[in-house]
Amino acid sequence: MKMPGEPDSVYVGARRVLLDALSALQPHLDSLVLVGAQAVYLHCGEADFAVSPYTKDADLLIDPATVGSEPDICRAMEAARFIRGSQPGIWLGGDSVPVDLLVPDSLGGAGRRAARLKGHGRDAARKVRGMEVALVERATQTIRALEEGDRREFRIMVAGPGALMVTNLHKLGERFRALNRVQKKDALDVFRMLRALPTESLVSSFQLLLKNPLSETAANEGVDFLAELFVTPDSAGTLLVGDALEGLEDRAEICDSCAFLAADLVKGVQS
Repeated sequence: MKMPGEPDSVYVGARRVLLDALSALQPHLDSLVLVGAQAVYLHCGEADFAVSPYTKDADLLIDPATVGSEPDICRAMEAARFIRGSQPGIWLGGDSVPVDLLVPDSLGGAGRRAARLKGHGRDAARKVRGMEVALVERATQTIRALEEGDRREFRIMVAGPGALMVTNLHKLGERFRALNRVQKKDALDVFRMLRALPTESLVSSFQLLLKNPLSETAANEGVDFLAELFVTPDSAGTLLVGDALEGLEDRAEICDSCAFLAADLVKGVQS
């Protein structure tokens, strides 16, 4: 039985496989940025939520401007017993836990999905829209195991809160528009950040991203997605948050809170 405050076992496994990937890619650590849910939880923690942090994968962004050509990423991952997944950049570790190696779409070369990284296999990493922000707002943190007996730790760059908000909003917005694999957890992670982090801090993060030519477009699109999906109690993203917390917290209060926080952030960014 899971005790209060104890991380979910699936999340523990995802962290274990993340550390396996960081070990395999140790020569490239300075060119990696942790993104996705594991980065969100480093910033937010429990955030007074009825739903504990939970993720079954790990996401690492590669900076193509600084990554060296050796060792080859594909060979390094295979040497660490990762198996190539069904798409470029997906690597399956122990218990088939996926690690996604990603590159910002605008920096990934001519391929449609596979990123072009000099000196590395064509399937090493995948291009993803909106990820430019994580190369602009990032800071070094220590990533540790979540289970006793595993003493591994790595110092790597972690995407900042504004960057994580933008990348989550891109994922949600694009999936809503494509009517494809929209997940309640993605909306819940947006609300987790809105609830856990001061609005003033998020506004400052967005302003930083909007002023940088590399991240400006992605950040503007993120603000648009936030306004489209979250600023009213019956917005599509807000309703997903209500679904995710159904039976755990008062639905009307949650939807009202989510909409208020989202609208406050949009107002702060646009003022």
